Amino acid sequence: MFQAPVRLLVALRPSVSTGVLVSTAVSTVVFSATPFLVRGVALDFGVDLGTVGIISTAQLGGFSLATWLAGRLLRPRRRTLAVAIVLGVVANLLSGLVGVFGLLVLLRLLSGISLGLIAWIAWAEAFGDSQRTGDIAVIGPIVGTIASPVVAVLIDRAGVDALFFVLAGLFLVPLALVHSTRLNALPPPEHGQRHRPTRAAAAILVCLGLMTTGGSAVFVYAGVIGQDNVGMSALAVSLVFAGNAIAGVPSARYRGTRKLPGLWIMVTAACALLIGVFNEPAVFWIALTLWGFSFWMAVPGAFALLAERSRYPNERAGDAQSVMAAGRVVGPLVGGAAYALSPATLGIVGFVVIGAAALLMVYIEWRIHPSTFTDLVPA
Repeated sequence: MFQAPVRLLVALRPSVSTGVLVSTAVSTVVFSATPFLVRGVALDFGVDLGTVGIISTAQLGGFSLATWLAGRLLRPRRRTLAVAIVLGVVANLLSGLVGVFGLLVLLRLLSGISLGLIAWIAWAEAFGDSQRTGDIAVIGPIVGTIASPVVAVLIDRAGVDALFFVLAGLFLVPLALVHSTRLNALPPPEHGQRHRPTRAAAAILVCLGLMTTGGSAVFVYAGVIGQDNVGMSALAVSLVFAGNAIAGVPSARYRGTRKLPGLWIMVTAACALLIGVFNEPAVFWIALTLWGFSFWMAVPGAFALLAERSRYPNERAGDAQSVMAAGRVVGPLVGGAAYALSPATLGIVGFVVIGAAALLMVYIEWRIHPSTFTDLVPA
């Protein structure tokens, strides 16, 4: 079943290399599994729900480290992509074999490095090109549509270890495509020639960090809220996550100009509040589905705004991924602390943090014009 979204992606005739596309699709499956791992890992390893969030933090920490360093030390190459995929195979295979929570955390860190390298290569291929950006952005919603229910059923019937083994096997698919993958011939980074972002670009990076901090704080615990507080079954919650992914397909694939991404970020903030505060199945369905649409309207628009407000947009591509990953590192920790108080507290915290990002993003687009570059100096 995991092959279905890959075939659909190819059928859409993307402008990005198939090897990069499939690697990103498999990475999306790994990320889609995170909300469903929380409960299973807690039971298997005998840790509380708040502590389990550390595995997400570790994975995203590796992701952030990889995306931050890659843009400074590497250039997109097939060898780098192959190494990233092999790391994904090893990290997930061993995750299914270990029985110590501390070792699992270290392996998810390694998994994050794999995912970060793949994401950096993919967005370096697409950044600044609206068609390529749409091709990369649409992967998440399409793959998530199938991945969420399959992951939920797999964990329910076979357990967490079986899921890790399946994820390891999935990475073998893009590994077979590496030899035929073509990447943009970007020049290698020059030592001492990295440039600091403009003030506008730096502010947009802050917005992306805040958005992902607040968003991941709520999203990682949305599955638990759906089952424990709303009273839905694991399968029903997985179908809601699939709805979240489906809703993101048209918005991620949208080819027109994306004005005011900050307003779409504010919609996401409202969804986070609804998920935490209202324990009603209908509200949970509507909020999580609308979240998918608004998120994928916001992110490509924010990336386009970042490229427009930057003199060196290729350098900012890695920065954006790194900052968003850092937000996802902090988010589960914030979410765990807030959820320990109450789901409503979690929803309110998510709304405030995401809402702050939304207001700042709107201000930047309205008040800071592309020609305003005053702080461009070598880093």
